[in-house]
Amino acid sequence: MGEETSELQAVLAAYDLGELQASARDLRGTVNTSFFVDTLKDGRRSRYFLRRYKPTIQRDEIRFEHALIRHLTERGQCPVARVHPTREGSTVVERGGAFYALFDYLPGEDRYTWVRPRCPAAELSAAGRLLAQFHSDVAAFRPPGHREEPRILRLLTIIAREWERACRRPGSDAYLRYALDHADDVRRRLAAVSSALRRSAAGLPTVINHSDYHPGNLKFEGARISGLVDFDWAKVDLRAFDVALATWYFCASWEGAADGRLRLGELAAFLRGYQGRLRETAGIAPLSAAEMAVLPDLIHAGSLYILYWGLRDYLSKPVDPDEYLVYLRHSINTTRWLSRPVNRRRVAETLRSLTGPARSQATLSARQAGSGPRPGQKFAPTSNRKVRRGGQTTKRRGA
Repeated sequence: MGEETSELQAVLAAYDLGELQASARDLRGTVNTSFFVDTLKDGRRSRYFLRRYKPTIQRDEIRFEHALIRHLTERGQCPVARVHPTREGSTVVERGGAFYALFDYLPGEDRYTWVRPRCPAAELSAAGRLLAQFHSDVAAFRPPGHREEPRILRLLTIIAREWERACRRPGSDAYLRYALDHADDVRRRLAAVSSALRRSAAGLPTVINHSDYHPGNLKFEGARISGLVDFDWAKVDLRAFDVALATWYFCASWEGAADGRLRLGELAAFLRGYQGRLRETAGIAPLSAAEMAVLPDLIHAGSLYILYWGLRDYLSKPVDPDEYLVYLRHSINTTRWLSRPVNRRRVAETLRSLTGPARSQATLSARQAGSGPRPGQKFAPTSNRKVRRGGQTTKRRGA
């Protein structure tokens, strides 16, 4: 019996789900270590998804994630994997200094990763609609625990500090050479975006963000999205930042000379799905004109956020510099593209074309309540509905 099998058996012994029959590691994860496990109980074979969390995770972060998942599964609107309790009722197993959790295995196809996705219009619209449903479902939810990572407005200052640290690091690999060649450019972008967002985004509504909403975290059955996974990056932040980061993932080109360009038709398809879903439901209102106006800077911030993720891995893990150079180049190319006035005008024109009076019950209710959430506050539901509380092989970021 191998060491890995012994580890899985020891963890599964905390659950009343049968004996381990087979297991396979999920090779697409870069942050946590996860396994597909098959068990047998009373003659019935079942499959689950077992996660060993990254060593730096805090118990309060897991409490936040699991409460969020329980809330979503209770509401039943988002296709989310249930997190299983142990025999003692906990959703966390601690063994050898590591935390583990067991989830339902969601059916469907892992059609994409976060790198080089190219979704057709129907999938983009469906993805936008699902993110809108997620935001609506969590708008009034206050889970216990919290994610340690700061919100984006504060995080940009930390990113600037870590960028300086990377640029002082000794070495001459491909990643570091590229970083040094573009050091001043990134400094300017960080300063400009931080300044712009301090002026324009500080008072916008907040909600629980998925914070890693990309095509690799969705599962598909035909054109239908059958699964939304990986909530361990979730945190409270600007609602518009979650949308902006998602559009960066879904709509930024990775191809050759076009690397970093936003595909504006795909951006429009995603946002139409998002706005359309919220105009249909009696939940929160669609993105406001103020949120739409700040999206270009938030997409810019999202690109710098992913630069930061790669930077942290580069500084703390034995990563392949050439692989991470692809991610670094992509983030920098996107920020450069977004910094050109002609491109910002094109993005702004696309967003203006999607901004209009929302005539749905959601928006009318928000207006009756005083035009929706007050600046800097979380959303509240705009209906009287009771909200229950509770929740290449390219690697999948965040798995």
